[in-house]
Amino acid sequence: MAVRVSAGSRIHIALADMGFASPRAFGGVGFMLDKIAADVELRCAPVMSLEGASDLDRSCQSELTALLETLAEAGKRRVQAIIHSHAIQHIGLGTKTALKLAVILAYHHLVELPGNRAEQQSLSGRGGASGIGIHGFFEGGVLWDAGRPAEEIDHLLPSGARAATSAPVLMLRLPFPASWRVGLCLPKGELSHGSEEQRFFEENAPIAPDDALETMASLYHGILPAFRLEDLKLLASSLASISYKGFKHLEIERCGENVIELLEDFRTKGYAAGMSSMGPIVYVIFAASDTRAVAELRAVCAAHNARWLGCHGGLNHGARASRDESA
Repeated sequence: MAVRVSAGSRIHIALADMGFASPRAFGGVGFMLDKIAADVELRCAPVMSLEGASDLDRSCQSELTALLETLAEAGKRRVQAIIHSHAIQHIGLGTKTALKLAVILAYHHLVELPGNRAEQQSLSGRGGASGIGIHGFFEGGVLWDAGRPAEEIDHLLPSGARAATSAPVLMLRLPFPASWRVGLCLPKGELSHGSEEQRFFEENAPIAPDDALETMASLYHGILPAFRLEDLKLLASSLASISYKGFKHLEIERCGENVIELLEDFRTKGYAAGMSSMGPIVYVIFAASDTRAVAELRAVCAAHNARWLGCHGGLNHGARASRDESA
């Protein structure tokens, strides 16, 4: 018998309060895409193994191996794990979160190991700062998480540097509009993960409280209403606003001129564009009815020597698991 789990990629628009300006730290808004982030199959086996992971960095391979060992101890069954595909790491698509949760969900289905969503999240260790990837994995859609009580946070560090026993509070889930599409463009930019990402947070957070409040205003009274009302003009202006000030501005600036100039070019042409998480991936949201958009987006990418990663829809459901009794 085998169980296969497929999960979408996540776009993280921005962290909300990175300045201790409110009673809650972190928080943010993001959405899920129908682009595969993790496609994982688990089979019962006499010896634990991990296949298809050669393209992952050593840290991720080690974490997945350790996770499989932890699951085997809890479920008393060893498995062969096969990664059929995964999104590119460290560009802003939430690959590690998706992979770890996919392994956990597949194992629970395979051996019928008890455990609810909260327990699976805790086992993954993800969600220390942002809950978008965690909640998006299980639910899909457009998500707003309200972070954690500020009084519990001594240092504003990324999710990978914070042990998470619970997911940040999910405040709202909206469907991603069926009338919209998302283009993905990967410019040459400074990658950041692990110790480099932690150092960036240590050196740049907290930001000024007023800057954090402006980010929150753009998220809650700009970006979320734009999704709810399917207002691309409001979305474009709100994404631009968060990119010019606060922590998102620092993240974009860190990635370098290629990302900055690409975003400016998209915005000059009237598109709703932003950078996911720490980047450098740039997303552009446009009307599905705009028959000229894809060609224009691809041309802009080519002009900036950026890699076009395709056009995708929003994903309005969580990860899917399928069982093969004959395997």
